[in-house]
Amino acid sequence: MRIADDFGLGRGHDRVILSLLETGRLDGTSVMISTSIDPEDIDRLREFRITGVKVGLHLNLTQTIPGGAPIWPLAGLMRPMLDAGFLDEINLSLTWQVETFVILFGSLPDFYDSHQHCHCFPAIARLVADLPTGTETWVRLPLPATWAGRWLNFRAGGPKVLVIMTLAARAHTTFSKAGLKTNRDFSGFLRLGDPNSVRRWLPRLLSSGTPDCLMMLHPGDSADPMQCAGHSPGCRAIEAKLLFEGP
Repeated sequence: MRIADDFGLGRGHDRVILSLLETGRLDGTSVMISTSIDPEDIDRLREFRITGVKVGLHLNLTQTIPGGAPIWPLAGLMRPMLDAGFLDEINLSLTWQVETFVILFGSLPDFYDSHQHCHCFPAIARLVADLPTGTETWVRLPLPATWAGRWLNFRAGGPKVLVIMTLAARAHTTFSKAGLKTNRDFSGFLRLGDPNSVRRWLPRLLSSGTPDCLMMLHPGDSADPMQCAGHSPGCRAIEAKLLFEGP
Protein backbone atom coordinates (compact mmCIF):
# COMPACT_ATOMS: atom_id res chain seq x y z
CA MET A 1 0.00 0.00 0.00
CA ARG A 2 1.57 3.26 -1.17
CA ILE A 3 0.74 6.26 1.01
CA ALA A 4 1.89 9.84 0.36
CA ASP A 5 2.63 12.08 3.31
CA ASP A 6 2.10 15.85 3.47
CA PHE A 7 -1.12 16.52 1.58
CA GLY A 8 -1.97 20.05 2.72
CA LEU A 9 1.61 21.30 2.83
CA GLY A 10 1.29 23.29 -0.42
CA ARG A 11 -1.05 23.48 -3.36
CA GLY A 12 1.53 22.21 -5.84
CA HIS A 13 2.26 19.16 -3.69
CA ASP A 14 -1.47 18.55 -3.24
CA ARG A 15 -2.10 18.44 -6.97
CA VAL A 16 0.80 16.08 -7.62
CA ILE A 17 -0.62 13.73 -4.99
CA LEU A 18 -4.12 14.00 -6.45
CA SER A 19 -2.77 13.15 -9.93
CA LEU A 20 -0.97 10.10 -8.54
CA LEU A 21 -4.15 8.98 -6.82
CA GLU A 22 -6.15 9.49 -10.00
CA THR A 23 -3.74 7.35 -12.01
CA GLY A 24 -3.67 4.60 -9.37
CA ARG A 25 0.01 5.16 -8.50
CA LEU A 26 -0.93 5.81 -4.87
CA ASP A 27 -3.38 4.05 -2.58
CA GLY A 28 -3.82 6.91 -0.15
CA THR A 29 -2.46 10.03 1.49
CA SER A 30 -2.29 11.62 4.90
CA VAL A 31 -3.43 15.19 5.37
CA MET A 32 -1.66 17.99 7.22
CA ILE A 33 -4.45 20.17 8.58
CA SER A 34 -4.36 23.64 7.07
CA THR A 35 -7.10 26.18 6.48
CA SER A 36 -5.40 27.15 3.22
CA ILE A 37 -6.07 23.89 1.33
CA ASP A 38 -8.03 24.58 -1.85
CA PRO A 39 -11.66 23.48 -1.26
CA GLU A 40 -11.73 21.93 -4.74
CA ASP A 41 -8.76 19.74 -3.81
CA ILE A 42 -10.56 18.66 -0.63
CA ASP A 43 -13.60 17.75 -2.75
CA ARG A 44 -11.46 15.67 -5.12
CA LEU A 45 -9.84 13.85 -2.22
CA ARG A 46 -13.24 13.16 -0.67
CA GLU A 47 -14.39 11.67 -4.00
CA PHE A 48 -11.31 9.46 -4.17
CA ARG A 49 -12.00 8.29 -0.63
CA ILE A 50 -15.44 7.06 -1.68
CA THR A 51 -13.73 4.80 -4.24
CA GLY A 52 -11.47 3.22 -1.61
CA VAL A 53 -8.51 5.61 -1.36
CA LYS A 54 -7.26 5.77 2.23
CA VAL A 55 -7.17 9.26 3.73
CA GLY A 56 -5.38 9.69 7.04
CA LEU A 57 -4.45 12.50 9.38
CA HIS A 58 -0.80 13.56 9.27
CA LEU A 59 -0.51 14.92 12.81
CA ASN A 60 1.75 17.96 12.70
CA LEU A 61 3.61 19.38 15.68
CA THR A 62 6.79 20.65 13.99
CA GLN A 63 6.11 22.12 10.53
CA THR A 64 4.88 25.68 10.03
CA ILE A 65 2.15 25.86 7.40
CA PRO A 66 -0.43 28.59 6.74
CA GLY A 67 -3.53 27.99 8.82
CA GLY A 68 -1.89 25.06 10.59
CA ALA A 69 -1.52 24.00 14.19
CA PRO A 70 1.02 25.37 16.70
CA ILE A 71 4.50 23.88 16.46
CA TRP A 72 7.30 23.05 18.88
CA PRO A 73 11.02 22.18 18.57
CA LEU A 74 11.55 18.54 17.68
CA ALA A 75 14.11 17.95 20.44
CA GLY A 76 11.66 19.09 23.11
CA LEU A 77 8.95 16.74 21.87
CA MET A 78 11.30 13.74 21.96
CA ARG A 79 11.87 13.91 25.71
CA PRO A 80 10.42 10.79 27.44
CA MET A 81 8.78 12.91 30.16
CA LEU A 82 6.94 16.17 29.43
CA ASP A 83 5.35 18.36 32.07
CA ALA A 84 1.57 18.37 32.39
CA GLY A 85 1.11 21.87 31.00
CA PHE A 86 3.14 21.07 27.88
CA LEU A 87 1.22 17.84 27.35
CA ASP A 88 -2.08 19.72 27.66
CA GLU A 89 -0.97 22.13 24.91
CA ILE A 90 0.03 19.27 22.63
CA ASN A 91 -3.20 17.42 23.32
CA LEU A 92 -5.23 20.54 22.46
CA SER A 93 -3.39 20.73 19.14
CA LEU A 94 -3.96 17.05 18.35
CA THR A 95 -7.65 17.36 19.24
CA TRP A 96 -8.05 20.45 17.04
CA GLN A 97 -6.45 18.62 14.12
CA VAL A 98 -8.79 15.64 14.50
CA GLU A 99 -11.86 17.86 14.81
CA THR A 100 -10.85 19.91 11.77
CA PHE A 101 -10.26 16.73 9.75
CA VAL A 102 -13.81 15.61 10.58
CA ILE A 103 -15.18 18.98 9.46
CA LEU A 104 -13.27 18.76 6.16
CA PHE A 105 -13.94 15.09 5.35
CA GLY A 106 -17.11 14.22 7.21
CA SER A 107 -15.67 11.40 9.31
CA LEU A 108 -12.67 10.34 11.36
CA PRO A 109 -9.43 9.60 9.46
CA ASP A 110 -8.80 6.12 8.11
CA PHE A 111 -5.46 6.16 9.92
CA TYR A 112 -3.13 8.33 11.96
CA ASP A 113 0.51 9.08 11.22
CA SER A 114 2.60 12.18 11.79
CA HIS A 115 5.17 14.57 10.48
CA GLN A 116 8.67 13.45 11.52
CA HIS A 117 7.10 10.42 13.25
CA CYS A 118 6.22 12.47 16.33
CA HIS A 119 3.32 10.13 17.14
CA CYS A 120 5.92 7.51 18.11
CA PHE A 121 7.69 9.72 20.67
CA PRO A 122 7.11 8.24 24.14
CA ALA A 123 5.06 11.03 25.73
CA ILE A 124 3.12 11.80 22.53
CA ALA A 125 2.32 8.16 21.71
CA ARG A 126 0.25 8.03 24.88
CA LEU A 127 -1.79 11.02 23.70
CA VAL A 128 -2.25 9.54 20.23
CA ALA A 129 -3.47 6.29 21.80
CA ASP A 130 -6.40 8.25 23.26
CA LEU A 131 -7.49 9.94 20.02
CA PRO A 132 -10.92 8.97 18.69
CA THR A 133 -11.01 6.01 16.33
CA GLY A 134 -13.50 4.11 14.21
CA THR A 135 -13.76 0.35 13.92
CA GLU A 136 -11.19 0.25 11.09
CA THR A 137 -8.85 3.06 12.17
CA TRP A 138 -5.18 2.16 12.36
CA VAL A 139 -1.93 3.91 13.29
CA ARG A 140 1.20 3.93 11.17
CA LEU A 141 4.10 2.05 12.71
CA PRO A 142 7.39 2.97 10.96
CA LEU A 143 9.02 -0.38 11.62
CA PRO A 144 9.80 -2.94 8.88
CA ALA A 145 8.64 -6.43 9.84
CA THR A 146 11.81 -8.29 8.87
CA TRP A 147 15.50 -7.80 9.55
CA ALA A 148 16.09 -7.73 5.81
CA GLY A 149 13.60 -4.89 5.47
CA ARG A 150 15.19 -3.01 8.35
CA TRP A 151 18.64 -3.37 6.85
CA LEU A 152 17.43 -2.19 3.42
CA ASN A 153 15.69 0.84 4.94
CA PHE A 154 18.74 1.63 7.07
CA ARG A 155 20.90 1.66 3.97
CA ALA A 156 18.39 3.85 2.13
CA GLY A 157 17.61 6.24 4.96
CA GLY A 158 20.77 6.46 7.05
CA PRO A 159 21.40 6.47 10.82
CA LYS A 160 18.18 8.33 11.70
CA VAL A 161 16.32 5.14 10.78
CA LEU A 162 17.70 3.34 13.84
CA VAL A 163 16.29 6.01 16.14
CA ILE A 164 12.88 6.00 14.46
CA MET A 165 12.62 2.21 14.46
CA THR A 166 13.54 2.08 18.16
CA LEU A 167 10.87 4.67 18.98
CA ALA A 168 8.36 2.78 16.82
CA ALA A 169 9.01 -0.51 18.63
CA ARG A 170 8.31 1.18 21.95
CA ALA A 171 5.24 2.97 20.60
CA HIS A 172 3.88 -0.34 19.32
CA THR A 173 3.52 -1.47 22.92
CA THR A 174 1.58 1.70 23.77
CA PHE A 175 -0.72 1.37 20.76
CA SER A 176 -1.31 -2.35 21.34
CA LYS A 177 -2.29 -1.80 24.97
CA ALA A 178 -4.83 0.77 23.76
CA GLY A 179 -6.28 -1.75 21.31
CA LEU A 180 -5.13 0.17 18.25
CA LYS A 181 -4.41 -1.55 14.96
CA THR A 182 -1.10 -0.93 13.19
CA ASN A 183 0.33 -1.85 9.80
CA ARG A 184 2.14 -5.20 9.75
CA ASP A 185 5.09 -4.10 7.60
CA PHE A 186 6.65 -0.77 6.62
CA SER A 187 9.13 0.72 4.19
CA GLY A 188 10.05 4.08 2.71
CA PHE A 189 12.93 5.57 4.68
CA LEU A 190 15.05 7.77 2.42
CA ARG A 191 17.63 10.53 2.72
CA LEU A 192 15.15 13.22 1.75
CA GLY A 193 17.80 15.90 1.46
CA ASP A 194 19.81 13.96 -1.13
CA PRO A 195 18.22 13.69 -4.61
CA ASN A 196 20.83 11.24 -5.90
CA SER A 197 20.22 8.90 -2.98
CA VAL A 198 16.45 9.03 -3.49
CA ARG A 199 16.89 8.30 -7.20
CA ARG A 200 19.04 5.29 -6.32
CA TRP A 201 17.11 3.80 -3.43
CA LEU A 202 13.42 4.48 -4.03
CA PRO A 203 13.11 1.98 -6.93
CA ARG A 204 14.69 -0.69 -4.71
CA LEU A 205 12.29 0.03 -1.88
CA LEU A 206 9.30 -0.02 -4.21
CA SER A 207 10.31 -3.30 -5.83
CA SER A 208 10.92 -5.00 -2.48
CA GLY A 209 7.57 -4.07 -0.96
CA THR A 210 5.06 -6.87 -0.38
CA PRO A 211 1.28 -6.35 -0.80
CA ASP A 212 0.82 -5.86 2.96
CA CYS A 213 3.73 -3.42 3.29
CA LEU A 214 2.90 0.22 3.96
CA MET A 215 5.17 2.30 1.74
CA MET A 216 5.77 5.88 2.99
CA LEU A 217 6.28 8.37 0.16
CA HIS A 218 6.79 12.12 -0.23
CA PRO A 219 6.00 13.08 -3.84
CA GLY A 220 5.47 16.73 -4.63
CA ASP A 221 6.24 19.78 -6.72
CA SER A 222 9.78 21.17 -6.56
CA ALA A 223 8.43 24.62 -7.50
CA ASP A 224 5.93 24.81 -4.63
CA PRO A 225 6.94 27.67 -2.29
CA MET A 226 6.07 25.53 0.75
CA GLN A 227 8.83 23.03 1.49
CA CYS A 228 9.95 21.18 4.63
CA ALA A 229 13.29 21.84 6.27
CA GLY A 230 15.62 18.95 5.49
CA HIS A 231 13.55 17.88 2.46
CA SER A 232 15.07 18.75 -0.89
CA PRO A 233 12.45 20.05 -3.34
CA GLY A 234 14.23 17.99 -5.96
CA CYS A 235 13.64 14.81 -3.97
CA ARG A 236 9.89 15.36 -4.02
CA ALA A 237 9.97 15.83 -7.79
CA ILE A 238 12.08 12.67 -8.21
CA GLU A 239 9.64 10.63 -6.12
CA ALA A 240 6.73 11.92 -8.21
CA LYS A 241 8.53 11.12 -11.47
CA LEU A 242 9.47 7.60 -10.39
CA LEU A 243 5.92 6.91 -9.23
CA PHE A 244 4.37 8.19 -12.45
CA GLU A 245 6.79 6.12 -14.54
CA GLY A 246 6.92 2.98 -12.42
CA PRO A 247 4.90 -0.24 -12.71
